[in-house]
Amino acid sequence: MSRHEAALRELDAAGAFSGAPWIREAMDAVRREAFVPDVIWRDDGDVYTRVDRRTDPAGWSAVVDGRGPVVTQVDDGVGAEHGEVATSSISDRLAVANFLSTLDVRPGQRVWEVGTGSGWTAALLAHRVGPRGRVVTVEIDRALADAARARLSPWAETVRVVAGDGEDSASAAGVDGVDWRWDRVHATAAVTRHIPQAWVERTVPGAVLVVPFSPPFESGSLLRLVAKEHGVASGRFVKSVAFMPLRGHRNLGHDVFDEIRAAHPAHDSTPVDWHLAGLSADGNHTQALALKLPDVHRSTGAGGAKWWLHDNKDSWALVDDTADTGHALQGGPRKLWNEAAAIIAWQDDAEVHAYDFGITVEPDAQWAWAGTPNERWRM
Repeated sequence: MSRHEAALRELDAAGAFSGAPWIREAMDAVRREAFVPDVIWRDDGDVYTRVDRRTDPAGWSAVVDGRGPVVTQVDDGVGAEHGEVATSSISDRLAVANFLSTLDVRPGQRVWEVGTGSGWTAALLAHRVGPRGRVVTVEIDRALADAARARLSPWAETVRVVAGDGEDSASAAGVDGVDWRWDRVHATAAVTRHIPQAWVERTVPGAVLVVPFSPPFESGSLLRLVAKEHGVASGRFVKSVAFMPLRGHRNLGHDVFDEIRAAHPAHDSTPVDWHLAGLSADGNHTQALALKLPDVHRSTGAGGAKWWLHDNKDSWALVDDTADTGHALQGGPRKLWNEAAAIIAWQDDAEVHAYDFGITVEPDAQWAWAGTPNERWRM
């Protein structure tokens, strides 16, 4: 049995194609390995190491045949033999199957994809929509776009690859001289703040948008929105996912924290009664924090028992729950840990589940909510 056949059987056993057998058919016809470039990057823990099929075919196959994603670019394409940050990848098959099942693409539909990457998902979408459908896929990295366009040449009549910024409304309109309106929007890169309004304003009423949402509080979920009229869309979080962020939405880490802390010395020390490592691992709490504090960035250490918070402006908190000495040092006009602790207490009392949360996008505002869209707050 080939690795491809074994992979599909594993997905069958996991129920990945339940309710959407077309995805299995598409994956069988459009094989992931055909979209993997000669040079990929192996995750060696603290560093990504270059693996070239031409000089190390066995090493290349070991990565490609694995269950996980395949990193196809590091450090925005400037890596030589090693890299620090993965900046493009081919997702693992299970994640793609879950994503496409949630998107619920139909034959003949018009699909707009943000984040072409290797082109594999665009080919899967083209297989589904057929010759009467249309897939336009946007890639911000021109080199990646050019390579994907070549791989997608067998689907050239259905798929159009555009090199551009997927957050820009111009990328979603006027393709091939046609004022397109989309039936489906498929984002393969995560939003960390607001959903770009362009993604909603170019859709038809009833269109489905599936977007990875990974806000600065490090909570990753798949958001399914349904478009209404007049630039409005609303929906819930449906699955936990981990996707690379849009390039314009990347997290701001310790360097920014240190700068804000240096400019605004600590003026408050507050006891910490919560178990931070437990909170870090609890998707219900992190989802609440992410949506109630959409402008706050968090990084963690010591297994989640230390938090570094900042608002990318003028406030920060260093939080440590060490037994008997746990405290939060805070600086700036806001007390970020106090805000976070109040949200944790609210979620703990209300017992709101991560998938009870949702987002509503409107032309002039975006709202998060818990339970129903009527119980909402401005993001």
